[in-house]
Amino acid sequence: MGRSIFVQIDSMPHPVLLEDWNSYDNRKIREERDQSKFACSEHWEVEYLADKLKKYYPLKTRQAIMQSITHCCSKISAPHQRERFVECVIKRFVSEIVV
Repeated sequence: MGRSIFVQIDSMPHPVLLEDWNSYDNRKIREERDQSKFACSEHWEVEYLADKLKKYYPLKTRQAIMQSITHCCSKISAPHQRERFVECVIKRFVSEIVV
């Protein structure tokens, strides 16, 4: 029974995913792109995600955030599902010792 509680908690989306992504979604729609996919090749998308993550991880340097994003860009094949991609970046944060 204890295990099912941890599985349930572990499967909850990170708060950054529950935030308002309307400006991101609207721009993706204007550019006729799938808003559920994260495009590592789009500088504005990388910056948007880095800014959102910085709010939750204020002690992380911009460089550490960008390194985690870059790592996940190479780890997950494109197209990058937004939720899966953000979770990858966050897991990278948790596994990092360097701030």
